[in-house]
Amino acid sequence: MHYIFCGRANPCHTYIVKTKIVIGACLVSVAAACLAWTPTSSTTLGGGANDQVQPKMSGTTDGGFCMSWFDNATGGYDVRANRFNASGMPMWGANGVLVADRSFSSTVDYSSWVVSGNQFAVAYNDDRLGGDRISFSLLSDAGAILWTTTLGTAGASVANPKVCQDPFDGSIYGSWLENSASKVQKFDVTTGAAIWSTPVTIQDGTAQTWNADLWPAADATGGVMLSCVRQVGFTGAKTIKAWRISPTGVVGWTAGSTAPSVVFSTGSLQFGNYPICQSVYGVGYVFCWYTSGPLQSYVQVLNTAGVAQFGANGAAVTSSTTLNRVNPTFAADGPTNRVYVVWPEQVPNTSTYSVAAQSFALNGTGTRLWGESGASLLSPTTLYSADFTAVRCGGGATFAWQSSTAFGQTSLYARRLNDDGSNAWSSGSVLVDGASSKSKMVSYRQSAATVVVWSDGATGSADIKGQRIGNDGSVGANPTLPGDVNQDGVVNGTDLAFVLAGWGTSNPIADINHDGIVDGLDLAFVLAGWS
Repeated sequence: MHYIFCGRANPCHTYIVKTKIVIGACLVSVAAACLAWTPTSSTTLGGGANDQVQPKMSGTTDGGFCMSWFDNATGGYDVRANRFNASGMPMWGANGVLVADRSFSSTVDYSSWVVSGNQFAVAYNDDRLGGDRISFSLLSDAGAILWTTTLGTAGASVANPKVCQDPFDGSIYGSWLENSASKVQKFDVTTGAAIWSTPVTIQDGTAQTWNADLWPAADATGGVMLSCVRQVGFTGAKTIKAWRISPTGVVGWTAGSTAPSVVFSTGSLQFGNYPICQSVYGVGYVFCWYTSGPLQSYVQVLNTAGVAQFGANGAAVTSSTTLNRVNPTFAADGPTNRVYVVWPEQVPNTSTYSVAAQSFALNGTGTRLWGESGASLLSPTTLYSADFTAVRCGGGATFAWQSSTAFGQTSLYARRLNDDGSNAWSSGSVLVDGASSKSKMVSYRQSAATVVVWSDGATGSADIKGQRIGNDGSVGANPTLPGDVNQDGVVNGTDLAFVLAGWGTSNPIADINHDGIVDGLDLAFVLAGWS
């Protein structure tokens, strides 16, 4: 659960009468400039020479999102970031801002997080100080780098940086893998200074304890929950445990105990797999993974005290093990008390694939709500399916997936299911984007839509592209009326106040047409769309 806030400037009432004179002349051209999502093609969100890869995104309070990616335009896979409004228009320039000018010739995983005030935190491997370290950077709502803090021991092996914010005290937390143990540090959100004198070290006995994911605590006591992959020796089973860390750096789910919670302990993850998780405020923590033998996907819920709710080893997404079910992803929704899971299914030793989904009650014991086999999204076919997302819709979920007919010929599809597992759209699935070379898809939820973003090689080198999928199954429709600055579905005095408050400035919220200044053209949107 993210807690995000946004402030406004003082109003100014200059030039109102003069602006009304030019409304008719500017409406068409300005409106066209403000709308990025179109039904005819996906929108390029990050471009340039060579490859733009591995997008990460989080929603902002205005219905838009912040996005980071790796940019190889000048070599070295630099870190870039941009902020977009709900209509998909860039707010930090056409190609965002440079976060880190790196020299790496390849990429590894990283993370990002929208913090309070629509600021944007990014955690990444960094070689600018010599060797390989971990850096945490915070960008302002206008795209300025407020601070960068670099950690990690010189000469150590570091990887898998994660970042999140505690919504209660505003502090930023970061974690990373250093050699065989995981590290956690707390940062002052204003200065980036490390709050704890030394990072908290997480290692389960003699086992290698690799951080997998980091989320804010699911209750008002604050702090974070760190999930880790645990393995003894090179060939040992790889299981998942979770540690609770308090705002003062105390490790333990209960007073006087540093013991972790067991997410699953029977079976093993595949090598190199670091499953995702999610905290749901007031409920607990949701985990999703697949085991290597058999290839089956599972879900687990820990309550706020770290007690497993779906049995000792979680709940399988189906009761059958005849198909290979790997690489699941999920979305959890506290208000509807649901977790929605999607995964590919493969007939063993064939090229026949299908796509299925399942749902569980967060406060349940692991009962499969969409039948023993789940709900079918794509019937068995010779298409190869990869890269999945799930987004809750407030009564069901929208699922997106990529299916390939041949190398470099991957199309993007979506389908929404109601909470009973039935199709929400009469068309069933919808085509979101046609065949091209696609990878690394991510998504976020708008109030009435899902926005999906991916790396796309349609023009040879890869660019970051995106598309909007309405909860009604429409593709490329813009989410709001022109002039609806606060994204509440009506254009009224509140939107007018936002524009007047930012008059004459470059305030990205009030600058509706994104020409760098809040002026009569922005006011024209409000007056033309007045409800």
